[in-house]
This record gives sequence, structure tokens and C-alpha cells, in this order.
Amino acid sequence: ELCKPVLQQGRKQLLEKWLKEEKLECSEELGDLVKQVDPTLALSVYLRANVPSKVIQCFAETGQFQKIVLYAKKVGYTPDYIFLLRNLMRVNPETGGQFATMLVQDEGEPLADLSQIVDVFMETNQ
Repeated sequence: ELCKPVLQQGRKQLLEKWLKEEKLECSEELGDLVKQVDPTLALSVYLRANVPSKVIQCFAETGQFQKIVLYAKKVGYTPDYIFLLRNLMRVNPETGGQFATMLVQDEGEPLADLSQIVDVFMETNQ
């Protein structure tokens, strides 16, 4: 309740202080509100609220693709890696290539279907 007017007044630092002091109950709704102002701070909220889909979305939006696979394994969540790769290839093809390599070279089995990964590259002509 308090966070909306605080963010509207541009006082993000106050929100950061409350988070550090654990004075706020983190939730998906709070993360969604904070994300409009600061995706990195929203990532912190989503992590504390344990909302894996939003955590992975924030990692992607802030360019922290190397953390996606590690986090997903840690919490036992399987994101749509092909969707993430497709979006990344549109924004940053070079990083998309690195992400695809991570998906294929994972310990054991690839994290995504190889033919789907190839399709993504064919769609973007990379």
C-alpha cells in the first residue's frame, strides 16, 4: 500500500532502504509495481517473494542470461528456454548465440530441443 505513492514521488531509495531492513513483505504484486521503475530492484523483490517466472524474466530483461540456467536449476523451475532464446535473438544475437551454447552444452542432456534451437537461428537468419 505504501509503496505506490513512494514510487510515484520518485523515492525509490526509501523503498530500497525498507527492503534492506526487511520492513516490506515481498510479493509478486510489489515486484510488478517496482518493475515499472527499476527492473533490477524488482528482481530483488521477486527473488525474496520466490516467483521463479518473474525472476527469470527480470534476468532476461537485465541481460543476466548466464544466471537463468543456474537459478532455474537451483529452484527446480523449467522456463521456456526457446521463448527466451527467441526474444534474446531479436534484441542481441551475439548474446543469443552464447545462451544457445549454454542450453546445448549443459551437463547431461541439452536444456532445449536442438531442432527448436536451430529453428530460432533460421528464423533470425543468424
